Amino acid sequence: MSLCNKLFIIVDAYGPARYFRHYIQQKDHLCVHLLSTPQPLPRLKLSELESYDHTLIHDSDFATTVKNIEELLLRLNAELCEILPGVEPGVLLADKLSNHFNLHNNSIEKSLARRDKYAMADVLAAAGIPIPSYCRVDNLEEAQAFARNQQWPLVLKPLDSAGTNGVHFCHSEQELVDAFHQVMGVENNMGIINQAVLIQSFLQGKEYMVNTVSHNGQHYVTDIWYADKTRMAGYAQIYNKNHLIDSQSEEYVLLRDYVFQVLDALEIKYGPAHAEVIITPNGPMLVEVASRISGLVDPLFNQSCLGYDQIALTLESYLTPQKFLQRTGQSYSVKKIGLQVLLVSRKAGKIIMLDFPAQLEKIPSVINYSLKPKIGEILVKTIDLSSSPGIVNLVADNEATLLADYQLIQQLFEQHVQVA
Repeated sequence: MSLCNKLFIIVDAYGPARYFRHYIQQKDHLCVHLLSTPQPLPRLKLSELESYDHTLIHDSDFATTVKNIEELLLRLNAELCEILPGVEPGVLLADKLSNHFNLHNNSIEKSLARRDKYAMADVLAAAGIPIPSYCRVDNLEEAQAFARNQQWPLVLKPLDSAGTNGVHFCHSEQELVDAFHQVMGVENNMGIINQAVLIQSFLQGKEYMVNTVSHNGQHYVTDIWYADKTRMAGYAQIYNKNHLIDSQSEEYVLLRDYVFQVLDALEIKYGPAHAEVIITPNGPMLVEVASRISGLVDPLFNQSCLGYDQIALTLESYLTPQKFLQRTGQSYSVKKIGLQVLLVSRKAGKIIMLDFPAQLEKIPSVINYSLKPKIGEILVKTIDLSSSPGIVNLVADNEATLLADYQLIQQLFEQHVQVA
């Protein structure tokens, strides 16, 4: 156990949020995991729980969770430093606990607006920030009525999911009806039953992911990625590859200034944020934003490209705020060009041959990769981010090498993964 008495709590450290523990314990601080639900969410990956200094479970009763934290602090003779969300389900609980313990926290009054896409749109519209037209509906008649005054296509999505889960592009009233029935009443990948949906006008343009870290309302863009996507019939566009954008590009300034307005309107004053923005002919418009780290952050990959990653800078903003604040007002510098390949499976079945990892090892630009299915497991067709079979991260000195390797990786996946 760590000898230092500084203690951090990570709420729902699914996926890459597990790296918070790595960094915190490397600094000889204590790291506790708090699960916001009685049981782990089955569609998200939760690992390494045995490596935390302690684990807690929130069983819906806030007072009990507060008491459990207070007792743990006494038992470990620890000082509570920060409570941070790992993924979407942990945002509301982390906000509420941070406010209760008087830690660095984002406005509790706008906590829901940082989680619920309809409440988010209301706040941004009231602040005069350009966003697509939108409507929250819980019955089909309202959905159809809204659609009559809009142009096709329209976007239908859950209010509080993530990773393109449940997102549908509707090009006709029939597609809207079908999408509504597919989403309403269904449990999304955050473990929540969809009791209403958000319908938005379709935004034409390139989509970007903008990641930030803030301290006391001062924001820093850690990285921006152009999201190259492909539309799957009947579903949302799915990720193909993400290109790291140079901070000297025209897009950088447009996106930075727009996202900083969004962060201010939602009162995201501390910690990480992940925004998805489309640059339309009328300028940037928000798809959505979340007050947590990007679900695609990878420390080794990001540090190879930039010399840091969003998780490391989040902790820097809390532990050494003066050092972090020196970054604000500056732009990041790309050390190596990065390309993140999100594998797309167009086949489904039980995997009987998986020689793909051995092929990846032969490609010099591949810095690391993460594959979900193994031999004997079921490969599903990719319909959203959570059903992608894996991610391959590439770094090189030039874009041409990365694009050639991207094409090669796509071919290798088809040739060296067989299903029955």
